[in-house]
Amino acid sequence: MRIAVVGAGLAGLSFAHFLHHKADITLFEKSRGVGGRLATRRTGDTQFDHGAQFFTCRSDILQTLIDDVDFSGDVSIWSPKLITLSNGEKPFKREWFEPHYVGCPTMTSLPKRMAQNFDVQLETRVEEISRSGNGWQLSTEAGAALGNFDWVVAAMPAPQANTLFKSQFAHQAQIESAVMSPCFSLMLKLKAAPEFNFDAAVVRESPVAWIANSCSRPGRKAAPALLIHSSNDWAKDHIEDAEEDIKATLLTALMELVPLQTSDIEDIGLHRWRYAKVETEVGEDFLIDESAQLAAIGDWCAGNRAEDAFLSGAALARHMHSLALVD
Repeated sequence: MRIAVVGAGLAGLSFAHFLHHKADITLFEKSRGVGGRLATRRTGDTQFDHGAQFFTCRSDILQTLIDDVDFSGDVSIWSPKLITLSNGEKPFKREWFEPHYVGCPTMTSLPKRMAQNFDVQLETRVEEISRSGNGWQLSTEAGAALGNFDWVVAAMPAPQANTLFKSQFAHQAQIESAVMSPCFSLMLKLKAAPEFNFDAAVVRESPVAWIANSCSRPGRKAAPALLIHSSNDWAKDHIEDAEEDIKATLLTALMELVPLQTSDIEDIGLHRWRYAKVETEVGEDFLIDESAQLAAIGDWCAGNRAEDAFLSGAALARHMHSLALVD
């Protein structure tokens, strides 16, 4: 049984992890690396975890994985000094009442470890699937064939899964019911470590929603840097704005909140996440069309957290194995 997984984020890697011993699985990833929103960008001696900032673990199946000796060195608990900021109001301390995990030394460490024994085709964008006998043929935008597969699993944000499957998928209406919102990541390389009284901050009533001192995260030895996330609502209204305008607005909003000057900044980067947060989930662990031999997984199926993506992939793997849909 040959299965193509389109997307090598946490959902796709989880699916492959729990089913690779029962099927011949190939993962196709359009980016240069695995992990999806568990992402890290390097600029010289500076690194930015510019996607998901952490993940929680509320399931036995994920806890078992990160406690395994093969994975435990790739994950660490992050316990930052955390506050809430709002313009014109006194900051107040926040508490996390459960462990918050990060990849170590980068957010991509866990997905890289999960992917090391899989066939992952990086920088390969699957543009189209078409019927080929009893299965599917995958091809790129240029029409290059990527192979024939019995099953195709879309492990990507809902709008992208819908674009790939279209009306060939029996659950198209359910995919379209998922709502996802965007976010911008502003990445600041600093000339010196910031003199803040916090490691991370949740921000209210601002274009900025999150500020993190990158060096406060376990295992980081990079140059001083800040990672800023915009609010989802602000990003919705400005998703197509020019990059320089977005940088300028977020930087101005940041400087209204913290003691930072333009002269403190050595370099500025920006990443546009079009599908950063699940606003409305489908309400299922996964979507599967057994007659068409298509399936879709992701956090948007049943939640909004990184763990939901992992659980979605694991649930589909269990389902396909239990119904003898794979050898």
